[in-house]
Amino acid sequence: MVDRRVGSADLVDHLKPLGVPCELTTLEFGDVALIGNGENDAPVPVGVEVKTVSDLLASMTSGRLSGHQLPGLLATYEWVWLVVEGPYRPDPSDGVLQTLHGGGWRAVSVGSRRFMYRDLESYLLTLEVRAGLHVHRTHSRGETARWLAALLGWWSKPWDEHKGHLALHHKTGARPRGLVPPSLVRRVAAELPGVGWERSGAVADRFRTVREMVLASEADWREVEGIGKTLAGRIARVLGG
Repeated sequence: MVDRRVGSADLVDHLKPLGVPCELTTLEFGDVALIGNGENDAPVPVGVEVKTVSDLLASMTSGRLSGHQLPGLLATYEWVWLVVEGPYRPDPSDGVLQTLHGGGWRAVSVGSRRFMYRDLESYLLTLEVRAGLHVHRTHSRGETARWLAALLGWWSKPWDEHKGHLALHHKTGARPRGLVPPSLVRRVAAELPGVGWERSGAVADRFRTVREMVLASEADWREVEGIGKTLAGRIARVLGG
C-alpha cells in the first residue's frame, strides 16, 4: 500500500514496472506499508517513511519527525524504515552538508540555517540507536522503488527461509560470530562436558527448552546427533545431580 498524498503517490509509477503489486490508499503514518511473514507465520506490519534530504532537514528543524511521525510509525508498525532519498556529502573543506543540484554540489539549508554533515548523521544515528528505527539511503526515486521491491520480496518469504543468509564461515570448533544470538538452549548445552559449541547445535535441534534438556534421560541424549552412549550417560549424570 502506498500513501495517496503528494510526495509518495508517485512511487506507484515506479513500483508497477518492477512487477510490485501496489495500490494507493490513505496511510495515517508512513509512505508505504506492507504485511510481512514473521516468525511462526505471524503477520508482521512493516512501515516505510521516505524523505528527501531537504524534507528530512525540514522535519528535523520543525520537530515533526521525532515529535509526531516517529511515535506514530513505531506505534503502528512492528518494523519501521526511514529511507533518505538523494545524494549528499560533507564539503571536503569544512564539513558543511551538501546535496547535488544540476550536476554540482551545493550547501543545503532550511531558511537561514545551514547544516553540517555531522548534524544529519548524528540525528540519523540517534534514530537508529535510541529509537530502533532502520535507516536506508538511496540516490534516486528509481533506486528507492527497487529497494522497496527488495523489501517486499524479503518479507514475502517464510521466516525460516532467511536462515541461510546468516551462515558465516568459521574455523572448526570455534564459535561462529553469527548475526542472530544463539538460543538459550544452545548456550547452556555448549557448557556441558563433552558437548562444546559444535555439538550444541544438534542439542538445540533436539530439545526445545532448557527445562526439557535438563530433564532428558540418557536415552533422550543418545538421540542427539554426535552423542554416543558413553557421553549421553555422562551428561545425564551431570544434569541429574
